[in-house]
Amino acid sequence: MSTLEEITSSCKVTNMKGLHARAAAQIVSISNNFECDMTIAHKAKTVSSLSLIKLLTLDAPRGSILNIRAHGPDAKKACDAISKLVLEGFGE
Repeated sequence: MSTLEEITSSCKVTNMKGLHARAAAQIVSISNNFECDMTIAHKAKTVSSLSLIKLLTLDAPRGSILNIRAHGPDAKKACDAISKLVLEGFGE
């Protein structure tokens, strides 16, 4: 597998509160475990998965579609982990 692999994924926010502070903090925490650059987009806005404040500016309520893009050696694992987190409602 190439170290320059780029993976994209889309997932629907399923939890009642949407992408709120605790959920965003979970994304940041998980993102720190992987060797890749990852962004998350909602509508026309794209932000780093490592920035809690920027993730909160996505304004992604329940039902929103998040687009995840990861680039680097752990891109697939990172994308899969974030997608799973979102689809499972951030454990709520």
